[in-house]
Parts: sequence; structure tokens; C-alpha cells
Amino acid sequence: MMVLHVTGAYPTKQNPSEGVFIRTQVESLAKLGIDVDVCLLNGTGIGKYIKGIAEVRKAVRSREYDIVHAHYMYSGWTARLATALPLVVSFMGNDVYGDCSERGEYRFYNRMLHGLFSRLLSYATAHNIAKSAGLAKYLRAKTTSIISNGVDLDIFYPRTVAKREVDLKEDEQHVLFAGRPSAGGYKRYPLAEAAFELVRKSNPSAKLVTLDKRTQQEVARFLNAVDCLLLTSAHEGSPNIVKEALACNLPIVSVDVGDVAERIREFEGCYIVPDEPAFIAEAVAKVLVRGKRLSGAYAAVDEISLAKIGRRIQSLYEHVLS
Repeated sequence: MMVLHVTGAYPTKQNPSEGVFIRTQVESLAKLGIDVDVCLLNGTGIGKYIKGIAEVRKAVRSREYDIVHAHYMYSGWTARLATALPLVVSFMGNDVYGDCSERGEYRFYNRMLHGLFSRLLSYATAHNIAKSAGLAKYLRAKTTSIISNGVDLDIFYPRTVAKREVDLKEDEQHVLFAGRPSAGGYKRYPLAEAAFELVRKSNPSAKLVTLDKRTQQEVARFLNAVDCLLLTSAHEGSPNIVKEALACNLPIVSVDVGDVAERIREFEGCYIVPDEPAFIAEAVAKVLVRGKRLSGAYAAVDEISLAKIGRRIQSLYEHVLS
């Protein structure tokens, strides 16, 4: 089986975190014996997806692919306009819901157009992958499977990492913000900052930590060194950082978004809270006072390991071709 993956996001030396979950998925499929290539759409803005139509056409003429698998809605349209081959599209979340302000306010036309083009595309594919049940429901297409991104359990697992090893002070407690402040308004970093101002009133030594352009190995070290993960996004599909934190037995405080609630609700030391600073701060304070790692979270993540998710995608490909 030969599969061409089409994406506008893929890791580089300058930004090793960009689309890293796509690379690990491609690698996991290759380990299963699938012949996989990647067509990376280069450029910026909508122009790279328009220009990418010719790039995908050139790629599909170079080899006899059985399936094209596009990641994100825009790449999906590029692939659909470039080839009539069976198309699988992975919808992630932000590509469907659109962006919003840092206060969580959506521009009507932005959200409407993202939703409209995602739904139209979902009816023009051989099959769709949605990262959460909520995302699948929003798309409405019957040919949609719910398959989250897999976790590399060879990298993300519980181990002792001293705070000084990641340049943090041992006498402070640290909360890792789940995302890059520069990633877009939907991550709502100001909401996390507002909550943390309240946390510091009772715990002056608590620090809010952010990461940007880090390798998976570096992220795993931080997840094993910090005391809590905080997610304040306005929307998500199935955030990878949450699953990676669980694999490291790290307590999580999150607003109710994507599939986070179903991932963390069974673990003592994790909290789903309303998206208001006071509620977020209260939950973070509880985690820091408790001062314990999670119990059994790593074992629970095994069901979404890279290998198991890879086999599910392989089965989906076989279904499409049958």
C-alpha cells in the first residue's frame, strides 16, 4: 500500500515542534509496512495551499499511490483539487472552528467559513478522521472515524527529572501552559495569566511556564519536572499535550474543551473547570497544595500509543480500498 501524506505543517530544525505529531504518525505507519511519502506545502498564508495544488499533482504523477491522506482542512482542499485518488482528511480542531480573539470571541464570518468549508470537504472525501467526538458531530459527515493522534510512549513516560535539569528553580512550583502564547488567540494565554495572578496571592513562589519550538524529548523532560499542566483554549480537537502529560502522570487543570474531560475525569488530581480565572486558580491551587503526581495515567494512555493508533489508521486505509 502506498500513501501520500499532504500537510502544511512538519518539523524543521528551526521549529522542531511544528506538526511533529504528523511526522510521528507517518513514521508509525511506515513501521507497519506502509509505503509513505510526505508532500510538504511550503510558503505562507492561503497562497501555499493554492500553489500546493500543482505540487500534489506532481507528486501523484511520480508514483502510483493508493491513497492521499491530508492533514488539516486547507491541505485537504489542496489534495482534493489536485487528484481524484481516494482521499482521507484528518480534521484537527482549529481548522474546523476557526480562530478567535484572546478573550475567546469568534469573528462570525471566520467561524462560519471554516465550518462551511470543512463540512463541504468532509462530503468530498473517501473517509474523514476527527480527533474527538465533538469534532465529528460538528462535521456531520457519516464517513468519519474518531481517531486521536497517538502518543510516543518511548518518549513520554514517568521518570524523575530534577527541575534544575530544565532550568527551573527547585524551591518553586511550576505550572506549564498547554500551548504557545503565540499560537493564536484560541489558546487564550491572557486567561491563564489572569488565573495565575490569583494563584500567586496564596502561593507567591508559583510560576507559569511556557514552551516554544521544543523537541518532543525536551517537552517530555518538562512534563516530568513541572507540577501541573494548564489548558485554557477556547476550542480543541484532542490536544496532544494533554495525552503526553497523562503519559508522564502529570496533574492537569483544563477548561471543558475537545476530548479533555473524557481523558482526565477518572484521575484524582485533575480538574475540569469553567473558563473563569477564579475557578481555574482554585483548581491550580488545589493541585499545587496536593503536590502529588497522578496514579495510573500512564497505563491508561497505552490505548492511544503510536503503534495502536497506527494500526487503526492502517485498518481505515484498508477499508477505503476494499
